[in-house]
Amino acid sequence: MVGEPSLAEFNARYDFMASRNDTYYILVICDTTGTVVGTGCVLVERKFIHNMGLVGHIEDIAVAKNQQGKKLGLRIIQALDSVAERVGCYKSILDCSEANEGFYVKCGFKRAGLEMAHYYEKNPKTSL
Repeated sequence: MVGEPSLAEFNARYDFMASRNDTYYILVICDTTGTVVGTGCVLVERKFIHNMGLVGHIEDIAVAKNQQGKKLGLRIIQALDSVAERVGCYKSILDCSEANEGFYVKCGFKRAGLEMAHYYEKNPKTSL
């Protein structure tokens, strides 16, 4: 995770996302003690193209270091991909580093283009 949000900031963002339950689908995996060990999200984008189609954007995949190698990441990706398909998306997409490409290929994804980004000097917080 980049940054250290306070619990209040985290809860506010989570509540915002959860209130839009036709757009954000959040998956959290906890161990038997209730500790979060994995998470991810699929964000459903509404398009004008493809007959007003839907696209699932798989985002923020994270697995605790001590849980890696146990196929949690694979299960998170499969679950989010399934959610996207079930809500009517015609495809799911994600961005990853070249170092992680092999993992996502194992999850059934393939390279389909080039990611471009424009980063801003300051990232002001918004009310969203």
